[in-house]
Amino acid sequence: MTTPRRYWIEFDPQQCSHPWFQQGVGVTGFDVPDCLSMVAKLFPDEPMPPVHRITADISLAEPLPVNPRNLGVPVWRGVWYPPLNLGTGPIRAIDRRGAPSEYPTPVTTSGRQVRASETVHAKTTWWDEIPHINGLLWPLVTMHHAEYGRGMRLSAPALRAVCATDPTYGDMVREALDYMIAWHPTPDEWFDPTETRFADQRDLDEYLRAFRDYLFGTRPEPIYPPGSERPSPAITCPGAEQHERLGQVSRTAREME
Repeated sequence: MTTPRRYWIEFDPQQCSHPWFQQGVGVTGFDVPDCLSMVAKLFPDEPMPPVHRITADISLAEPLPVNPRNLGVPVWRGVWYPPLNLGTGPIRAIDRRGAPSEYPTPVTTSGRQVRASETVHAKTTWWDEIPHINGLLWPLVTMHHAEYGRGMRLSAPALRAVCATDPTYGDMVREALDYMIAWHPTPDEWFDPTETRFADQRDLDEYLRAFRDYLFGTRPEPIYPPGSERPSPAITCPGAEQHERLGQVSRTAREME
């Protein structure tokens, strides 16, 4: 199965009167029929209006014709504008039977991908598109700095515990990691927010997969950032400060939903 893609679907303005849908619908799915079948369910009592335009791989770094505060979670399969998937979570079942047989050929956005020469706040990459990034800075960025390698060794067990005991926060972390792994960031792109340099693509890919498998799988220990130091024998478990920090991050992330 292919990686889910984001689509922005616009209807014929002469035949779409619902105020929520006049600017378009944001949906993530495996292909156009998959997305259209989910969009068709938004019109349970009437036919879906004719589709006027479909934009594939829509970038959330580009201005959308709707308030960005009204978006759901674009990395989840499902409708994220209107923000319906905030209530349903990722949709797992696939049923393309509701999709119309005819629709316009999708077009793609012309957004560019910016490399390491630009700052974190100015670039247009996966960084900008991670949902609730302000609530996920610790597990997705800070923990991966080489200079904080000892902090990762101490806090990774606490993070895994928080993800297990708080499913809402755990789902957010897991979906964001899945997004990063699917994006396949280059060592330069990874260096931008983390300031940690990997020698090659293979090492970085293995690092991200190992981190995810440690948090949500059976891997006993993650791979630590290049150049990180091992803690002294006297420091063997995460302290109360790390637990409290992660607990606060979890609460903040829930409040941002």
